[in-house]
Amino acid sequence: MRARLALAVVLTLLCAGAQAGEPALPPHILEGPDTPEPDNGKAGPHAWTVQPIPMPEPVARIYTGGSLANLGAVRVEGASGAWYSVADCASGLCAILNETPHATETLPTGALPGSHVAIGDGRIARAWFADPVQRLGASAIGPWVAGALVIEDQTTRAFRLELGLDQAFEDLRPRIVDFDADGQPVVLAVRSDAVRGAALIAVSLEGEGLVRILAETPLVGHPGGWINPIGIADVTGSGRRSIAVVSSPDSQGQLQVYDYADRGFTRLFRVPGVCNHRPGQPEQDMAVIADFDGDQIADVAVPDSARTAIRILTFAGGKVGEPAGIPLPSPAATAIAGIKPEPGQRPMLLLGLEDGQLVLLR
Repeated sequence: MRARLALAVVLTLLCAGAQAGEPALPPHILEGPDTPEPDNGKAGPHAWTVQPIPMPEPVARIYTGGSLANLGAVRVEGASGAWYSVADCASGLCAILNETPHATETLPTGALPGSHVAIGDGRIARAWFADPVQRLGASAIGPWVAGALVIEDQTTRAFRLELGLDQAFEDLRPRIVDFDADGQPVVLAVRSDAVRGAALIAVSLEGEGLVRILAETPLVGHPGGWINPIGIADVTGSGRRSIAVVSSPDSQGQLQVYDYADRGFTRLFRVPGVCNHRPGQPEQDMAVIADFDGDQIADVAVPDSARTAIRILTFAGGKVGEPAGIPLPSPAATAIAGIKPEPGQRPMLLLGLEDGQLVLLR
């Protein structure tokens, strides 16, 4: 009993120290209560299984498309640069050579290499990162970051948000979101400061082309401190969509879920011990949002801090739960593709591991 009490005191002191080191919040940032530790339950009536999929060579990359996809539509790149698809073979699932490569996105002139163009259907038609620079030193997304965010309206007029010489967009995919369904979307992006690290910002297009930063989350608080977004969904069942991110994914990563309303972010949850980025790699899509427990509410699948297991985290009703933790035979190494479920089943997860294996979690 005394040993357990001593351990509890030590853990309390460690947690308190981490919280005390967080940067002060700007006046327009609201913060919710600390999130309790997840409830580590079982995986319901059907446990998760890890199914290896034979491949002729080690996996290098997986192209996800950013949403749940049919298993056969996911493109897998091998170490040699060859392309594969997953198919039903005589012995079960296997990777077969696919002569059709992953479609390369055509970027606007001056766009950040390797980035993506966001498409919207409201006032903001498109958004992308531009003006490649090398002003942050070692970046999480590669040698280049962006000095500007370009927003294009429905008439194809383009407007720019340019950052100072001590800041850059350390992000590959802007996100156009209309949280209030009022036709006035915002663009969510990761802006990094050379001294204070990253923050998630919400940018609007107002009036006759005024681009404004409406809100930002707390800065990570130190040079190189990064934020990697996961996605946007209603994870509580309240009818409001939230944005899930991982703060400091390469060092003691913490999952944070924010609500956006009244031009401000409110942190709803935070869960330590996660990682959705492999150091030195530009891949940002190492997590999936989908309904994994069948309650019609979106959940989050994300690797643990060592990338040796996938954690299934739920936030239904405002309570954090962890109905499953799925051990991996080797650390996760690629993007994670969410796979559309078979009738009556939950979504599956396809990913590559550090030892070169391709596996399907189901």
